[in-house]
Amino acid sequence: MFCPHKNSYLQLVCAMNPRIINKAVDKAMRKKTFDPHCELPPAQRLESMQPSLYAPMVDVTRGRMGFGRVGLRILNRDLHSKDYLTQLQAIHSIMDQVQISENAIFLINLHVVYRLIDLMGNRNPVIREKVCIILTHLAGYAQGRQRIMSRPEIFISLMYLCLRDKRKNQKNKTSAGNRTQVLGIPCHVLYHYTTTGHPEIRYAAAYTLRTLARDRCACDVICKTEDIIVNLLKMITNDYTGIVLLHLKTLENLIEWDPVVPLKSNAFQVMLALFKNEDARIVSHAMDCMAQLCKHDVGKQLADENDVTFVLRSFLDNHNIEVSISAVGLMCYTTVTTRSKWRAKEACNELTRHLTYLCHANKPLLQLRALQVLINLCDCPDIRYHMKLYWEKKIKQIVVRTHEEWDGTSETTSMGLETGHNYRTMCIEKVETIKNDYGDNAEIVNVYSYLRTVQAKKEQLIRAINWKPWS
Repeated sequence: MFCPHKNSYLQLVCAMNPRIINKAVDKAMRKKTFDPHCELPPAQRLESMQPSLYAPMVDVTRGRMGFGRVGLRILNRDLHSKDYLTQLQAIHSIMDQVQISENAIFLINLHVVYRLIDLMGNRNPVIREKVCIILTHLAGYAQGRQRIMSRPEIFISLMYLCLRDKRKNQKNKTSAGNRTQVLGIPCHVLYHYTTTGHPEIRYAAAYTLRTLARDRCACDVICKTEDIIVNLLKMITNDYTGIVLLHLKTLENLIEWDPVVPLKSNAFQVMLALFKNEDARIVSHAMDCMAQLCKHDVGKQLADENDVTFVLRSFLDNHNIEVSISAVGLMCYTTVTTRSKWRAKEACNELTRHLTYLCHANKPLLQLRALQVLINLCDCPDIRYHMKLYWEKKIKQIVVRTHEEWDGTSETTSMGLETGHNYRTMCIEKVETIKNDYGDNAEIVNVYSYLRTVQAKKEQLIRAINWKPWS
């Protein structure tokens, strides 16, 4: 059956109206459902995605080409058409077609990625934004990421699409004899990228970069790009909240792969300054980035010098649960060194009370991290004696939820009730999901093994409290 609202410029022009075929099939099946897209007027605007930058003189609901791979080949060729409107139509059509898996894979095999990368420097803001959106969809496929990784210059283009227009007049200020480079990019090229003031383009480019940074192999290529870490650290200090959150997630993945370059670029001080931000999401993401930095020996040393454990005390009872989860997760790395444990002894009463309270929270992720922090602190004899004297009974009363009571996420939602605990194939945006770190199904939630880990951590903490030097 034809679906008039599914494609934009691939509507078939034939002798028979496609809606007649739909109605004939519905009548044969005695189907009485009402589909507004099959009724008049025939031009129905797309509801799947509405562009923030509208293309001039283009109707996104009409087209003249046919379905099938012949039309996709024509679209691929029209990306570099000399006709401005034809190029816009082809980009909008491809943006619709990549939503379908078969067409996306076919376009990847047609090397559409290379054509799209060439269009990232186009002066038209509509083209730049839509190209980033298409590349984000294609990066969700292994074949698409492989083609994108073969052109490392895409990261330079994405980096300067994310830059603000603070160098708008750089071309005019630079003399002809002194036109060298700015941040590794020629000034006449930089002018094309930085004369845009559209936050939509920066957001689309940041989303594409974050999607690519989720791949482990891509992180190696991204980290080799010159000054990309430095530019990301500069942009997170002054931009819209949504864009900053995407950059922080990108930095978290890059720091996990290689923390040396961010540490040399003062990433630790930048993240520490973001703790004072008013937005709780930025604070939470900054703590996650600092946790990756503290995995390195230099990061642990910086955490001791800045007393990060003492800074995090005020975030343990934060009203935003994500901030508390991130704060306890960061504290798992800041309480590893001997210096941090002896410093934590100065606030032993307050710190152990908060952490024991968090161990009783109804969130397994928060329980696991709080238990790990207490295990780290029990290496100090005085803290261990304090835990034995005041909190051992409370630790033994910790209740670990069963798999029926937990939907596999760090937030209490109604997903399990609505979907029958279908958490194995479920993905929730903006909710931290517990995942496996091994095997072929690394992205699938394994609730049973995770809950067993929480129970094992509880028993490990009890053993740490009762540990004797002579035992």
